[in-house]
Parts: sequence; C-alpha cells; structure tokens
Amino acid sequence: MADPSDSGYELNEISMTEASVITAQCIVKSGSPWFDGHFPDNPIVPGIAQMNMVFDLMQQTMGPGLKLAGFKRVRFKQLIRPDTPMSVLIKPAGKTPNRFEYQLTADQKIVCTGFIDIHIDHTVRSPEQGNRI
Repeated sequence: MADPSDSGYELNEISMTEASVITAQCIVKSGSPWFDGHFPDNPIVPGIAQMNMVFDLMQQTMGPGLKLAGFKRVRFKQLIRPDTPMSVLIKPAGKTPNRFEYQLTADQKIVCTGFIDIHIDHTVRSPEQGNRI
C-alpha cells in the first residue's frame, strides 16, 4: 500500500497475474495534498494524480527499474471526489511492446482510460519471477 502521507492516496488489494494484468483498489482521502490547489471549495482528483497512481502501481508490482516513457490517449470521463473508492485495471496493450492500457472505475462507471508507455530496466521483476503482491 502506498503511504498516503507521501502520495496522497492509498493503493490496496494489489495483484498481478501471470499475464501481467495488474489490479488494485485506490482511494484519495479528503486530506490529500492533491486537493490543496485543485478547487479547495469543490475538490476533485486531478488528472495528474490519476496518472500518477497508475504509474506508482506499475512500479510497485513490476519493480523500481520501470521508467515512464509517456501517456497516450488519456480520457477523463467523470469527476472523482475525495474518499471515492476506485478500481484500477492495467493490462498489456497487445502488439505494442512496453505499452499498457489502463482503466479507473468508480461507482461502476469508467472515470479514466488511457495508455502508458514504459521503459523497462533489467532490474524490473517479471510475473514469472514470483513478483505477486
């Protein structure tokens, strides 16, 4: 679980399958520093925080050798309020190496989708190496 005092959110129930499908539960608490400048009177989870959660989750499951190469086709579909439980799903994007598709859902609605491109250092653990959390 990410330390909310550092990241502003909690990641729980993290798992990664043999096929490199990553899932987790996430929540951004109302006291998160993400809300300090992002509409204090009407707080919403910033898009950059959502993207940060995806990359942090990948680093936690795949190892510290993972480097961010970029995000593609990110779509923010719904506002996310403080203390809203979210589910995160990350899976390989098919034919493009080192590209993963991700989806965040809250209240059974898709709130964010996109692709994340990564560079993999030799220190990254693969699922075959017993990296299940």
